[in-house]
Amino acid sequence: MDAAVHPDLAKLSFLIGHWEGVGVAGYAEEEEFQFGQRVEFTPREGLPYLDYRAQAWRMNPDGTLGELVTEESGYWRALSEGDTAQYAKDDEKNIIHLEVLIAHNEGFIESYLGNVFANRVEMATNAVMHTITGLEVTASHRLYGLFGEDRDTLGYAWDLAARGHDLRSYMSAQLKKSEGENGEKSAQADAEQS
Repeated sequence: MDAAVHPDLAKLSFLIGHWEGVGVAGYAEEEEFQFGQRVEFTPREGLPYLDYRAQAWRMNPDGTLGELVTEESGYWRALSEGDTAQYAKDDEKNIIHLEVLIAHNEGFIESYLGNVFANRVEMATNAVMHTITGLEVTASHRLYGLFGEDRDTLGYAWDLAARGHDLRSYMSAQLKKSEGENGEKSAQADAEQS
């Protein structure tokens, strides 16, 4: 791990970087569709959190990227060993390793608590707020993890409870590490190879 990266981020270091790929989304009465996505996890020098940004574009029938579907941004905060021990003292089965705040362009903000084991993150909301016109989300659950022969693919699954529905599958994707800053073109190239 880079010396400038805070030591509390060691468990989350597998996420650091730019990830791009394709996924599938759909919810309740909404028809399933394919999307291209870019996700970035960026450490701040000496600070115990990752800056998080994600964008997804609907795939056109010809495999190119179409309209922007969603954007989210926030912070993934790693807890120190002391904080983890403190918050786990009453519940050894649900050890808290991280806190995550994610703001969505659909007008809601999620606060998550989660744990990290062997290049895998599982987290669930402990609070959700939305604006008066925002999407009426009440809960979320997310899984992230590396898989594949060389553990070079970041997969995730996002379950959402919104608009009066219980938690159900919403989005999932498989992403590969990418170089460079031009995410839209790179995500489109990945989609065309799929």
